[in-house]
Amino acid sequence: MKKSHIILIISVAVFVISLALPAVFTQKGSEMYGLALFMLGWADLSGDGTSWLANPILLFSWIFLLVKQPKIAAFLGLLSVGVALYYFSETEITVNEAGHKSPITSYGPGYYLWLASCITMFVGSLLLLRSKPDPQTGLKS
Repeated sequence: MKKSHIILIISVAVFVISLALPAVFTQKGSEMYGLALFMLGWADLSGDGTSWLANPILLFSWIFLLVKQPKIAAFLGLLSVGVALYYFSETEITVNEAGHKSPITSYGPGYYLWLASCITMFVGSLLLLRSKPDPQTGLKS
């Protein structure tokens, strides 16, 4: 199996696992799971939800890795890490479809796995750039 496919599988798997775990804990004692944040995050793009943009950036990073563009994949991976880290600066989160907000008190394993998925993509793409070309095809695996 090609290195790029292994990197992609790991990044996607970690991302999918992050959706099933609590990602954010709020002041009201409730928790928001990764899937809920993924589904609701786009609705708050005009406010504190800008870090949700790490999701489409990560998706494009996966696509560029698939089409053998590791430089672009690495850049987008780094960008997704930065945007995902920006989430630490956000103080409240939209907790339902009605737009009600609640202060963030802590972050759960879902958030850290989401971040790990972005980091995996960035570091994996960098490793691909540093690897030696395949002698048979001349392409990096």
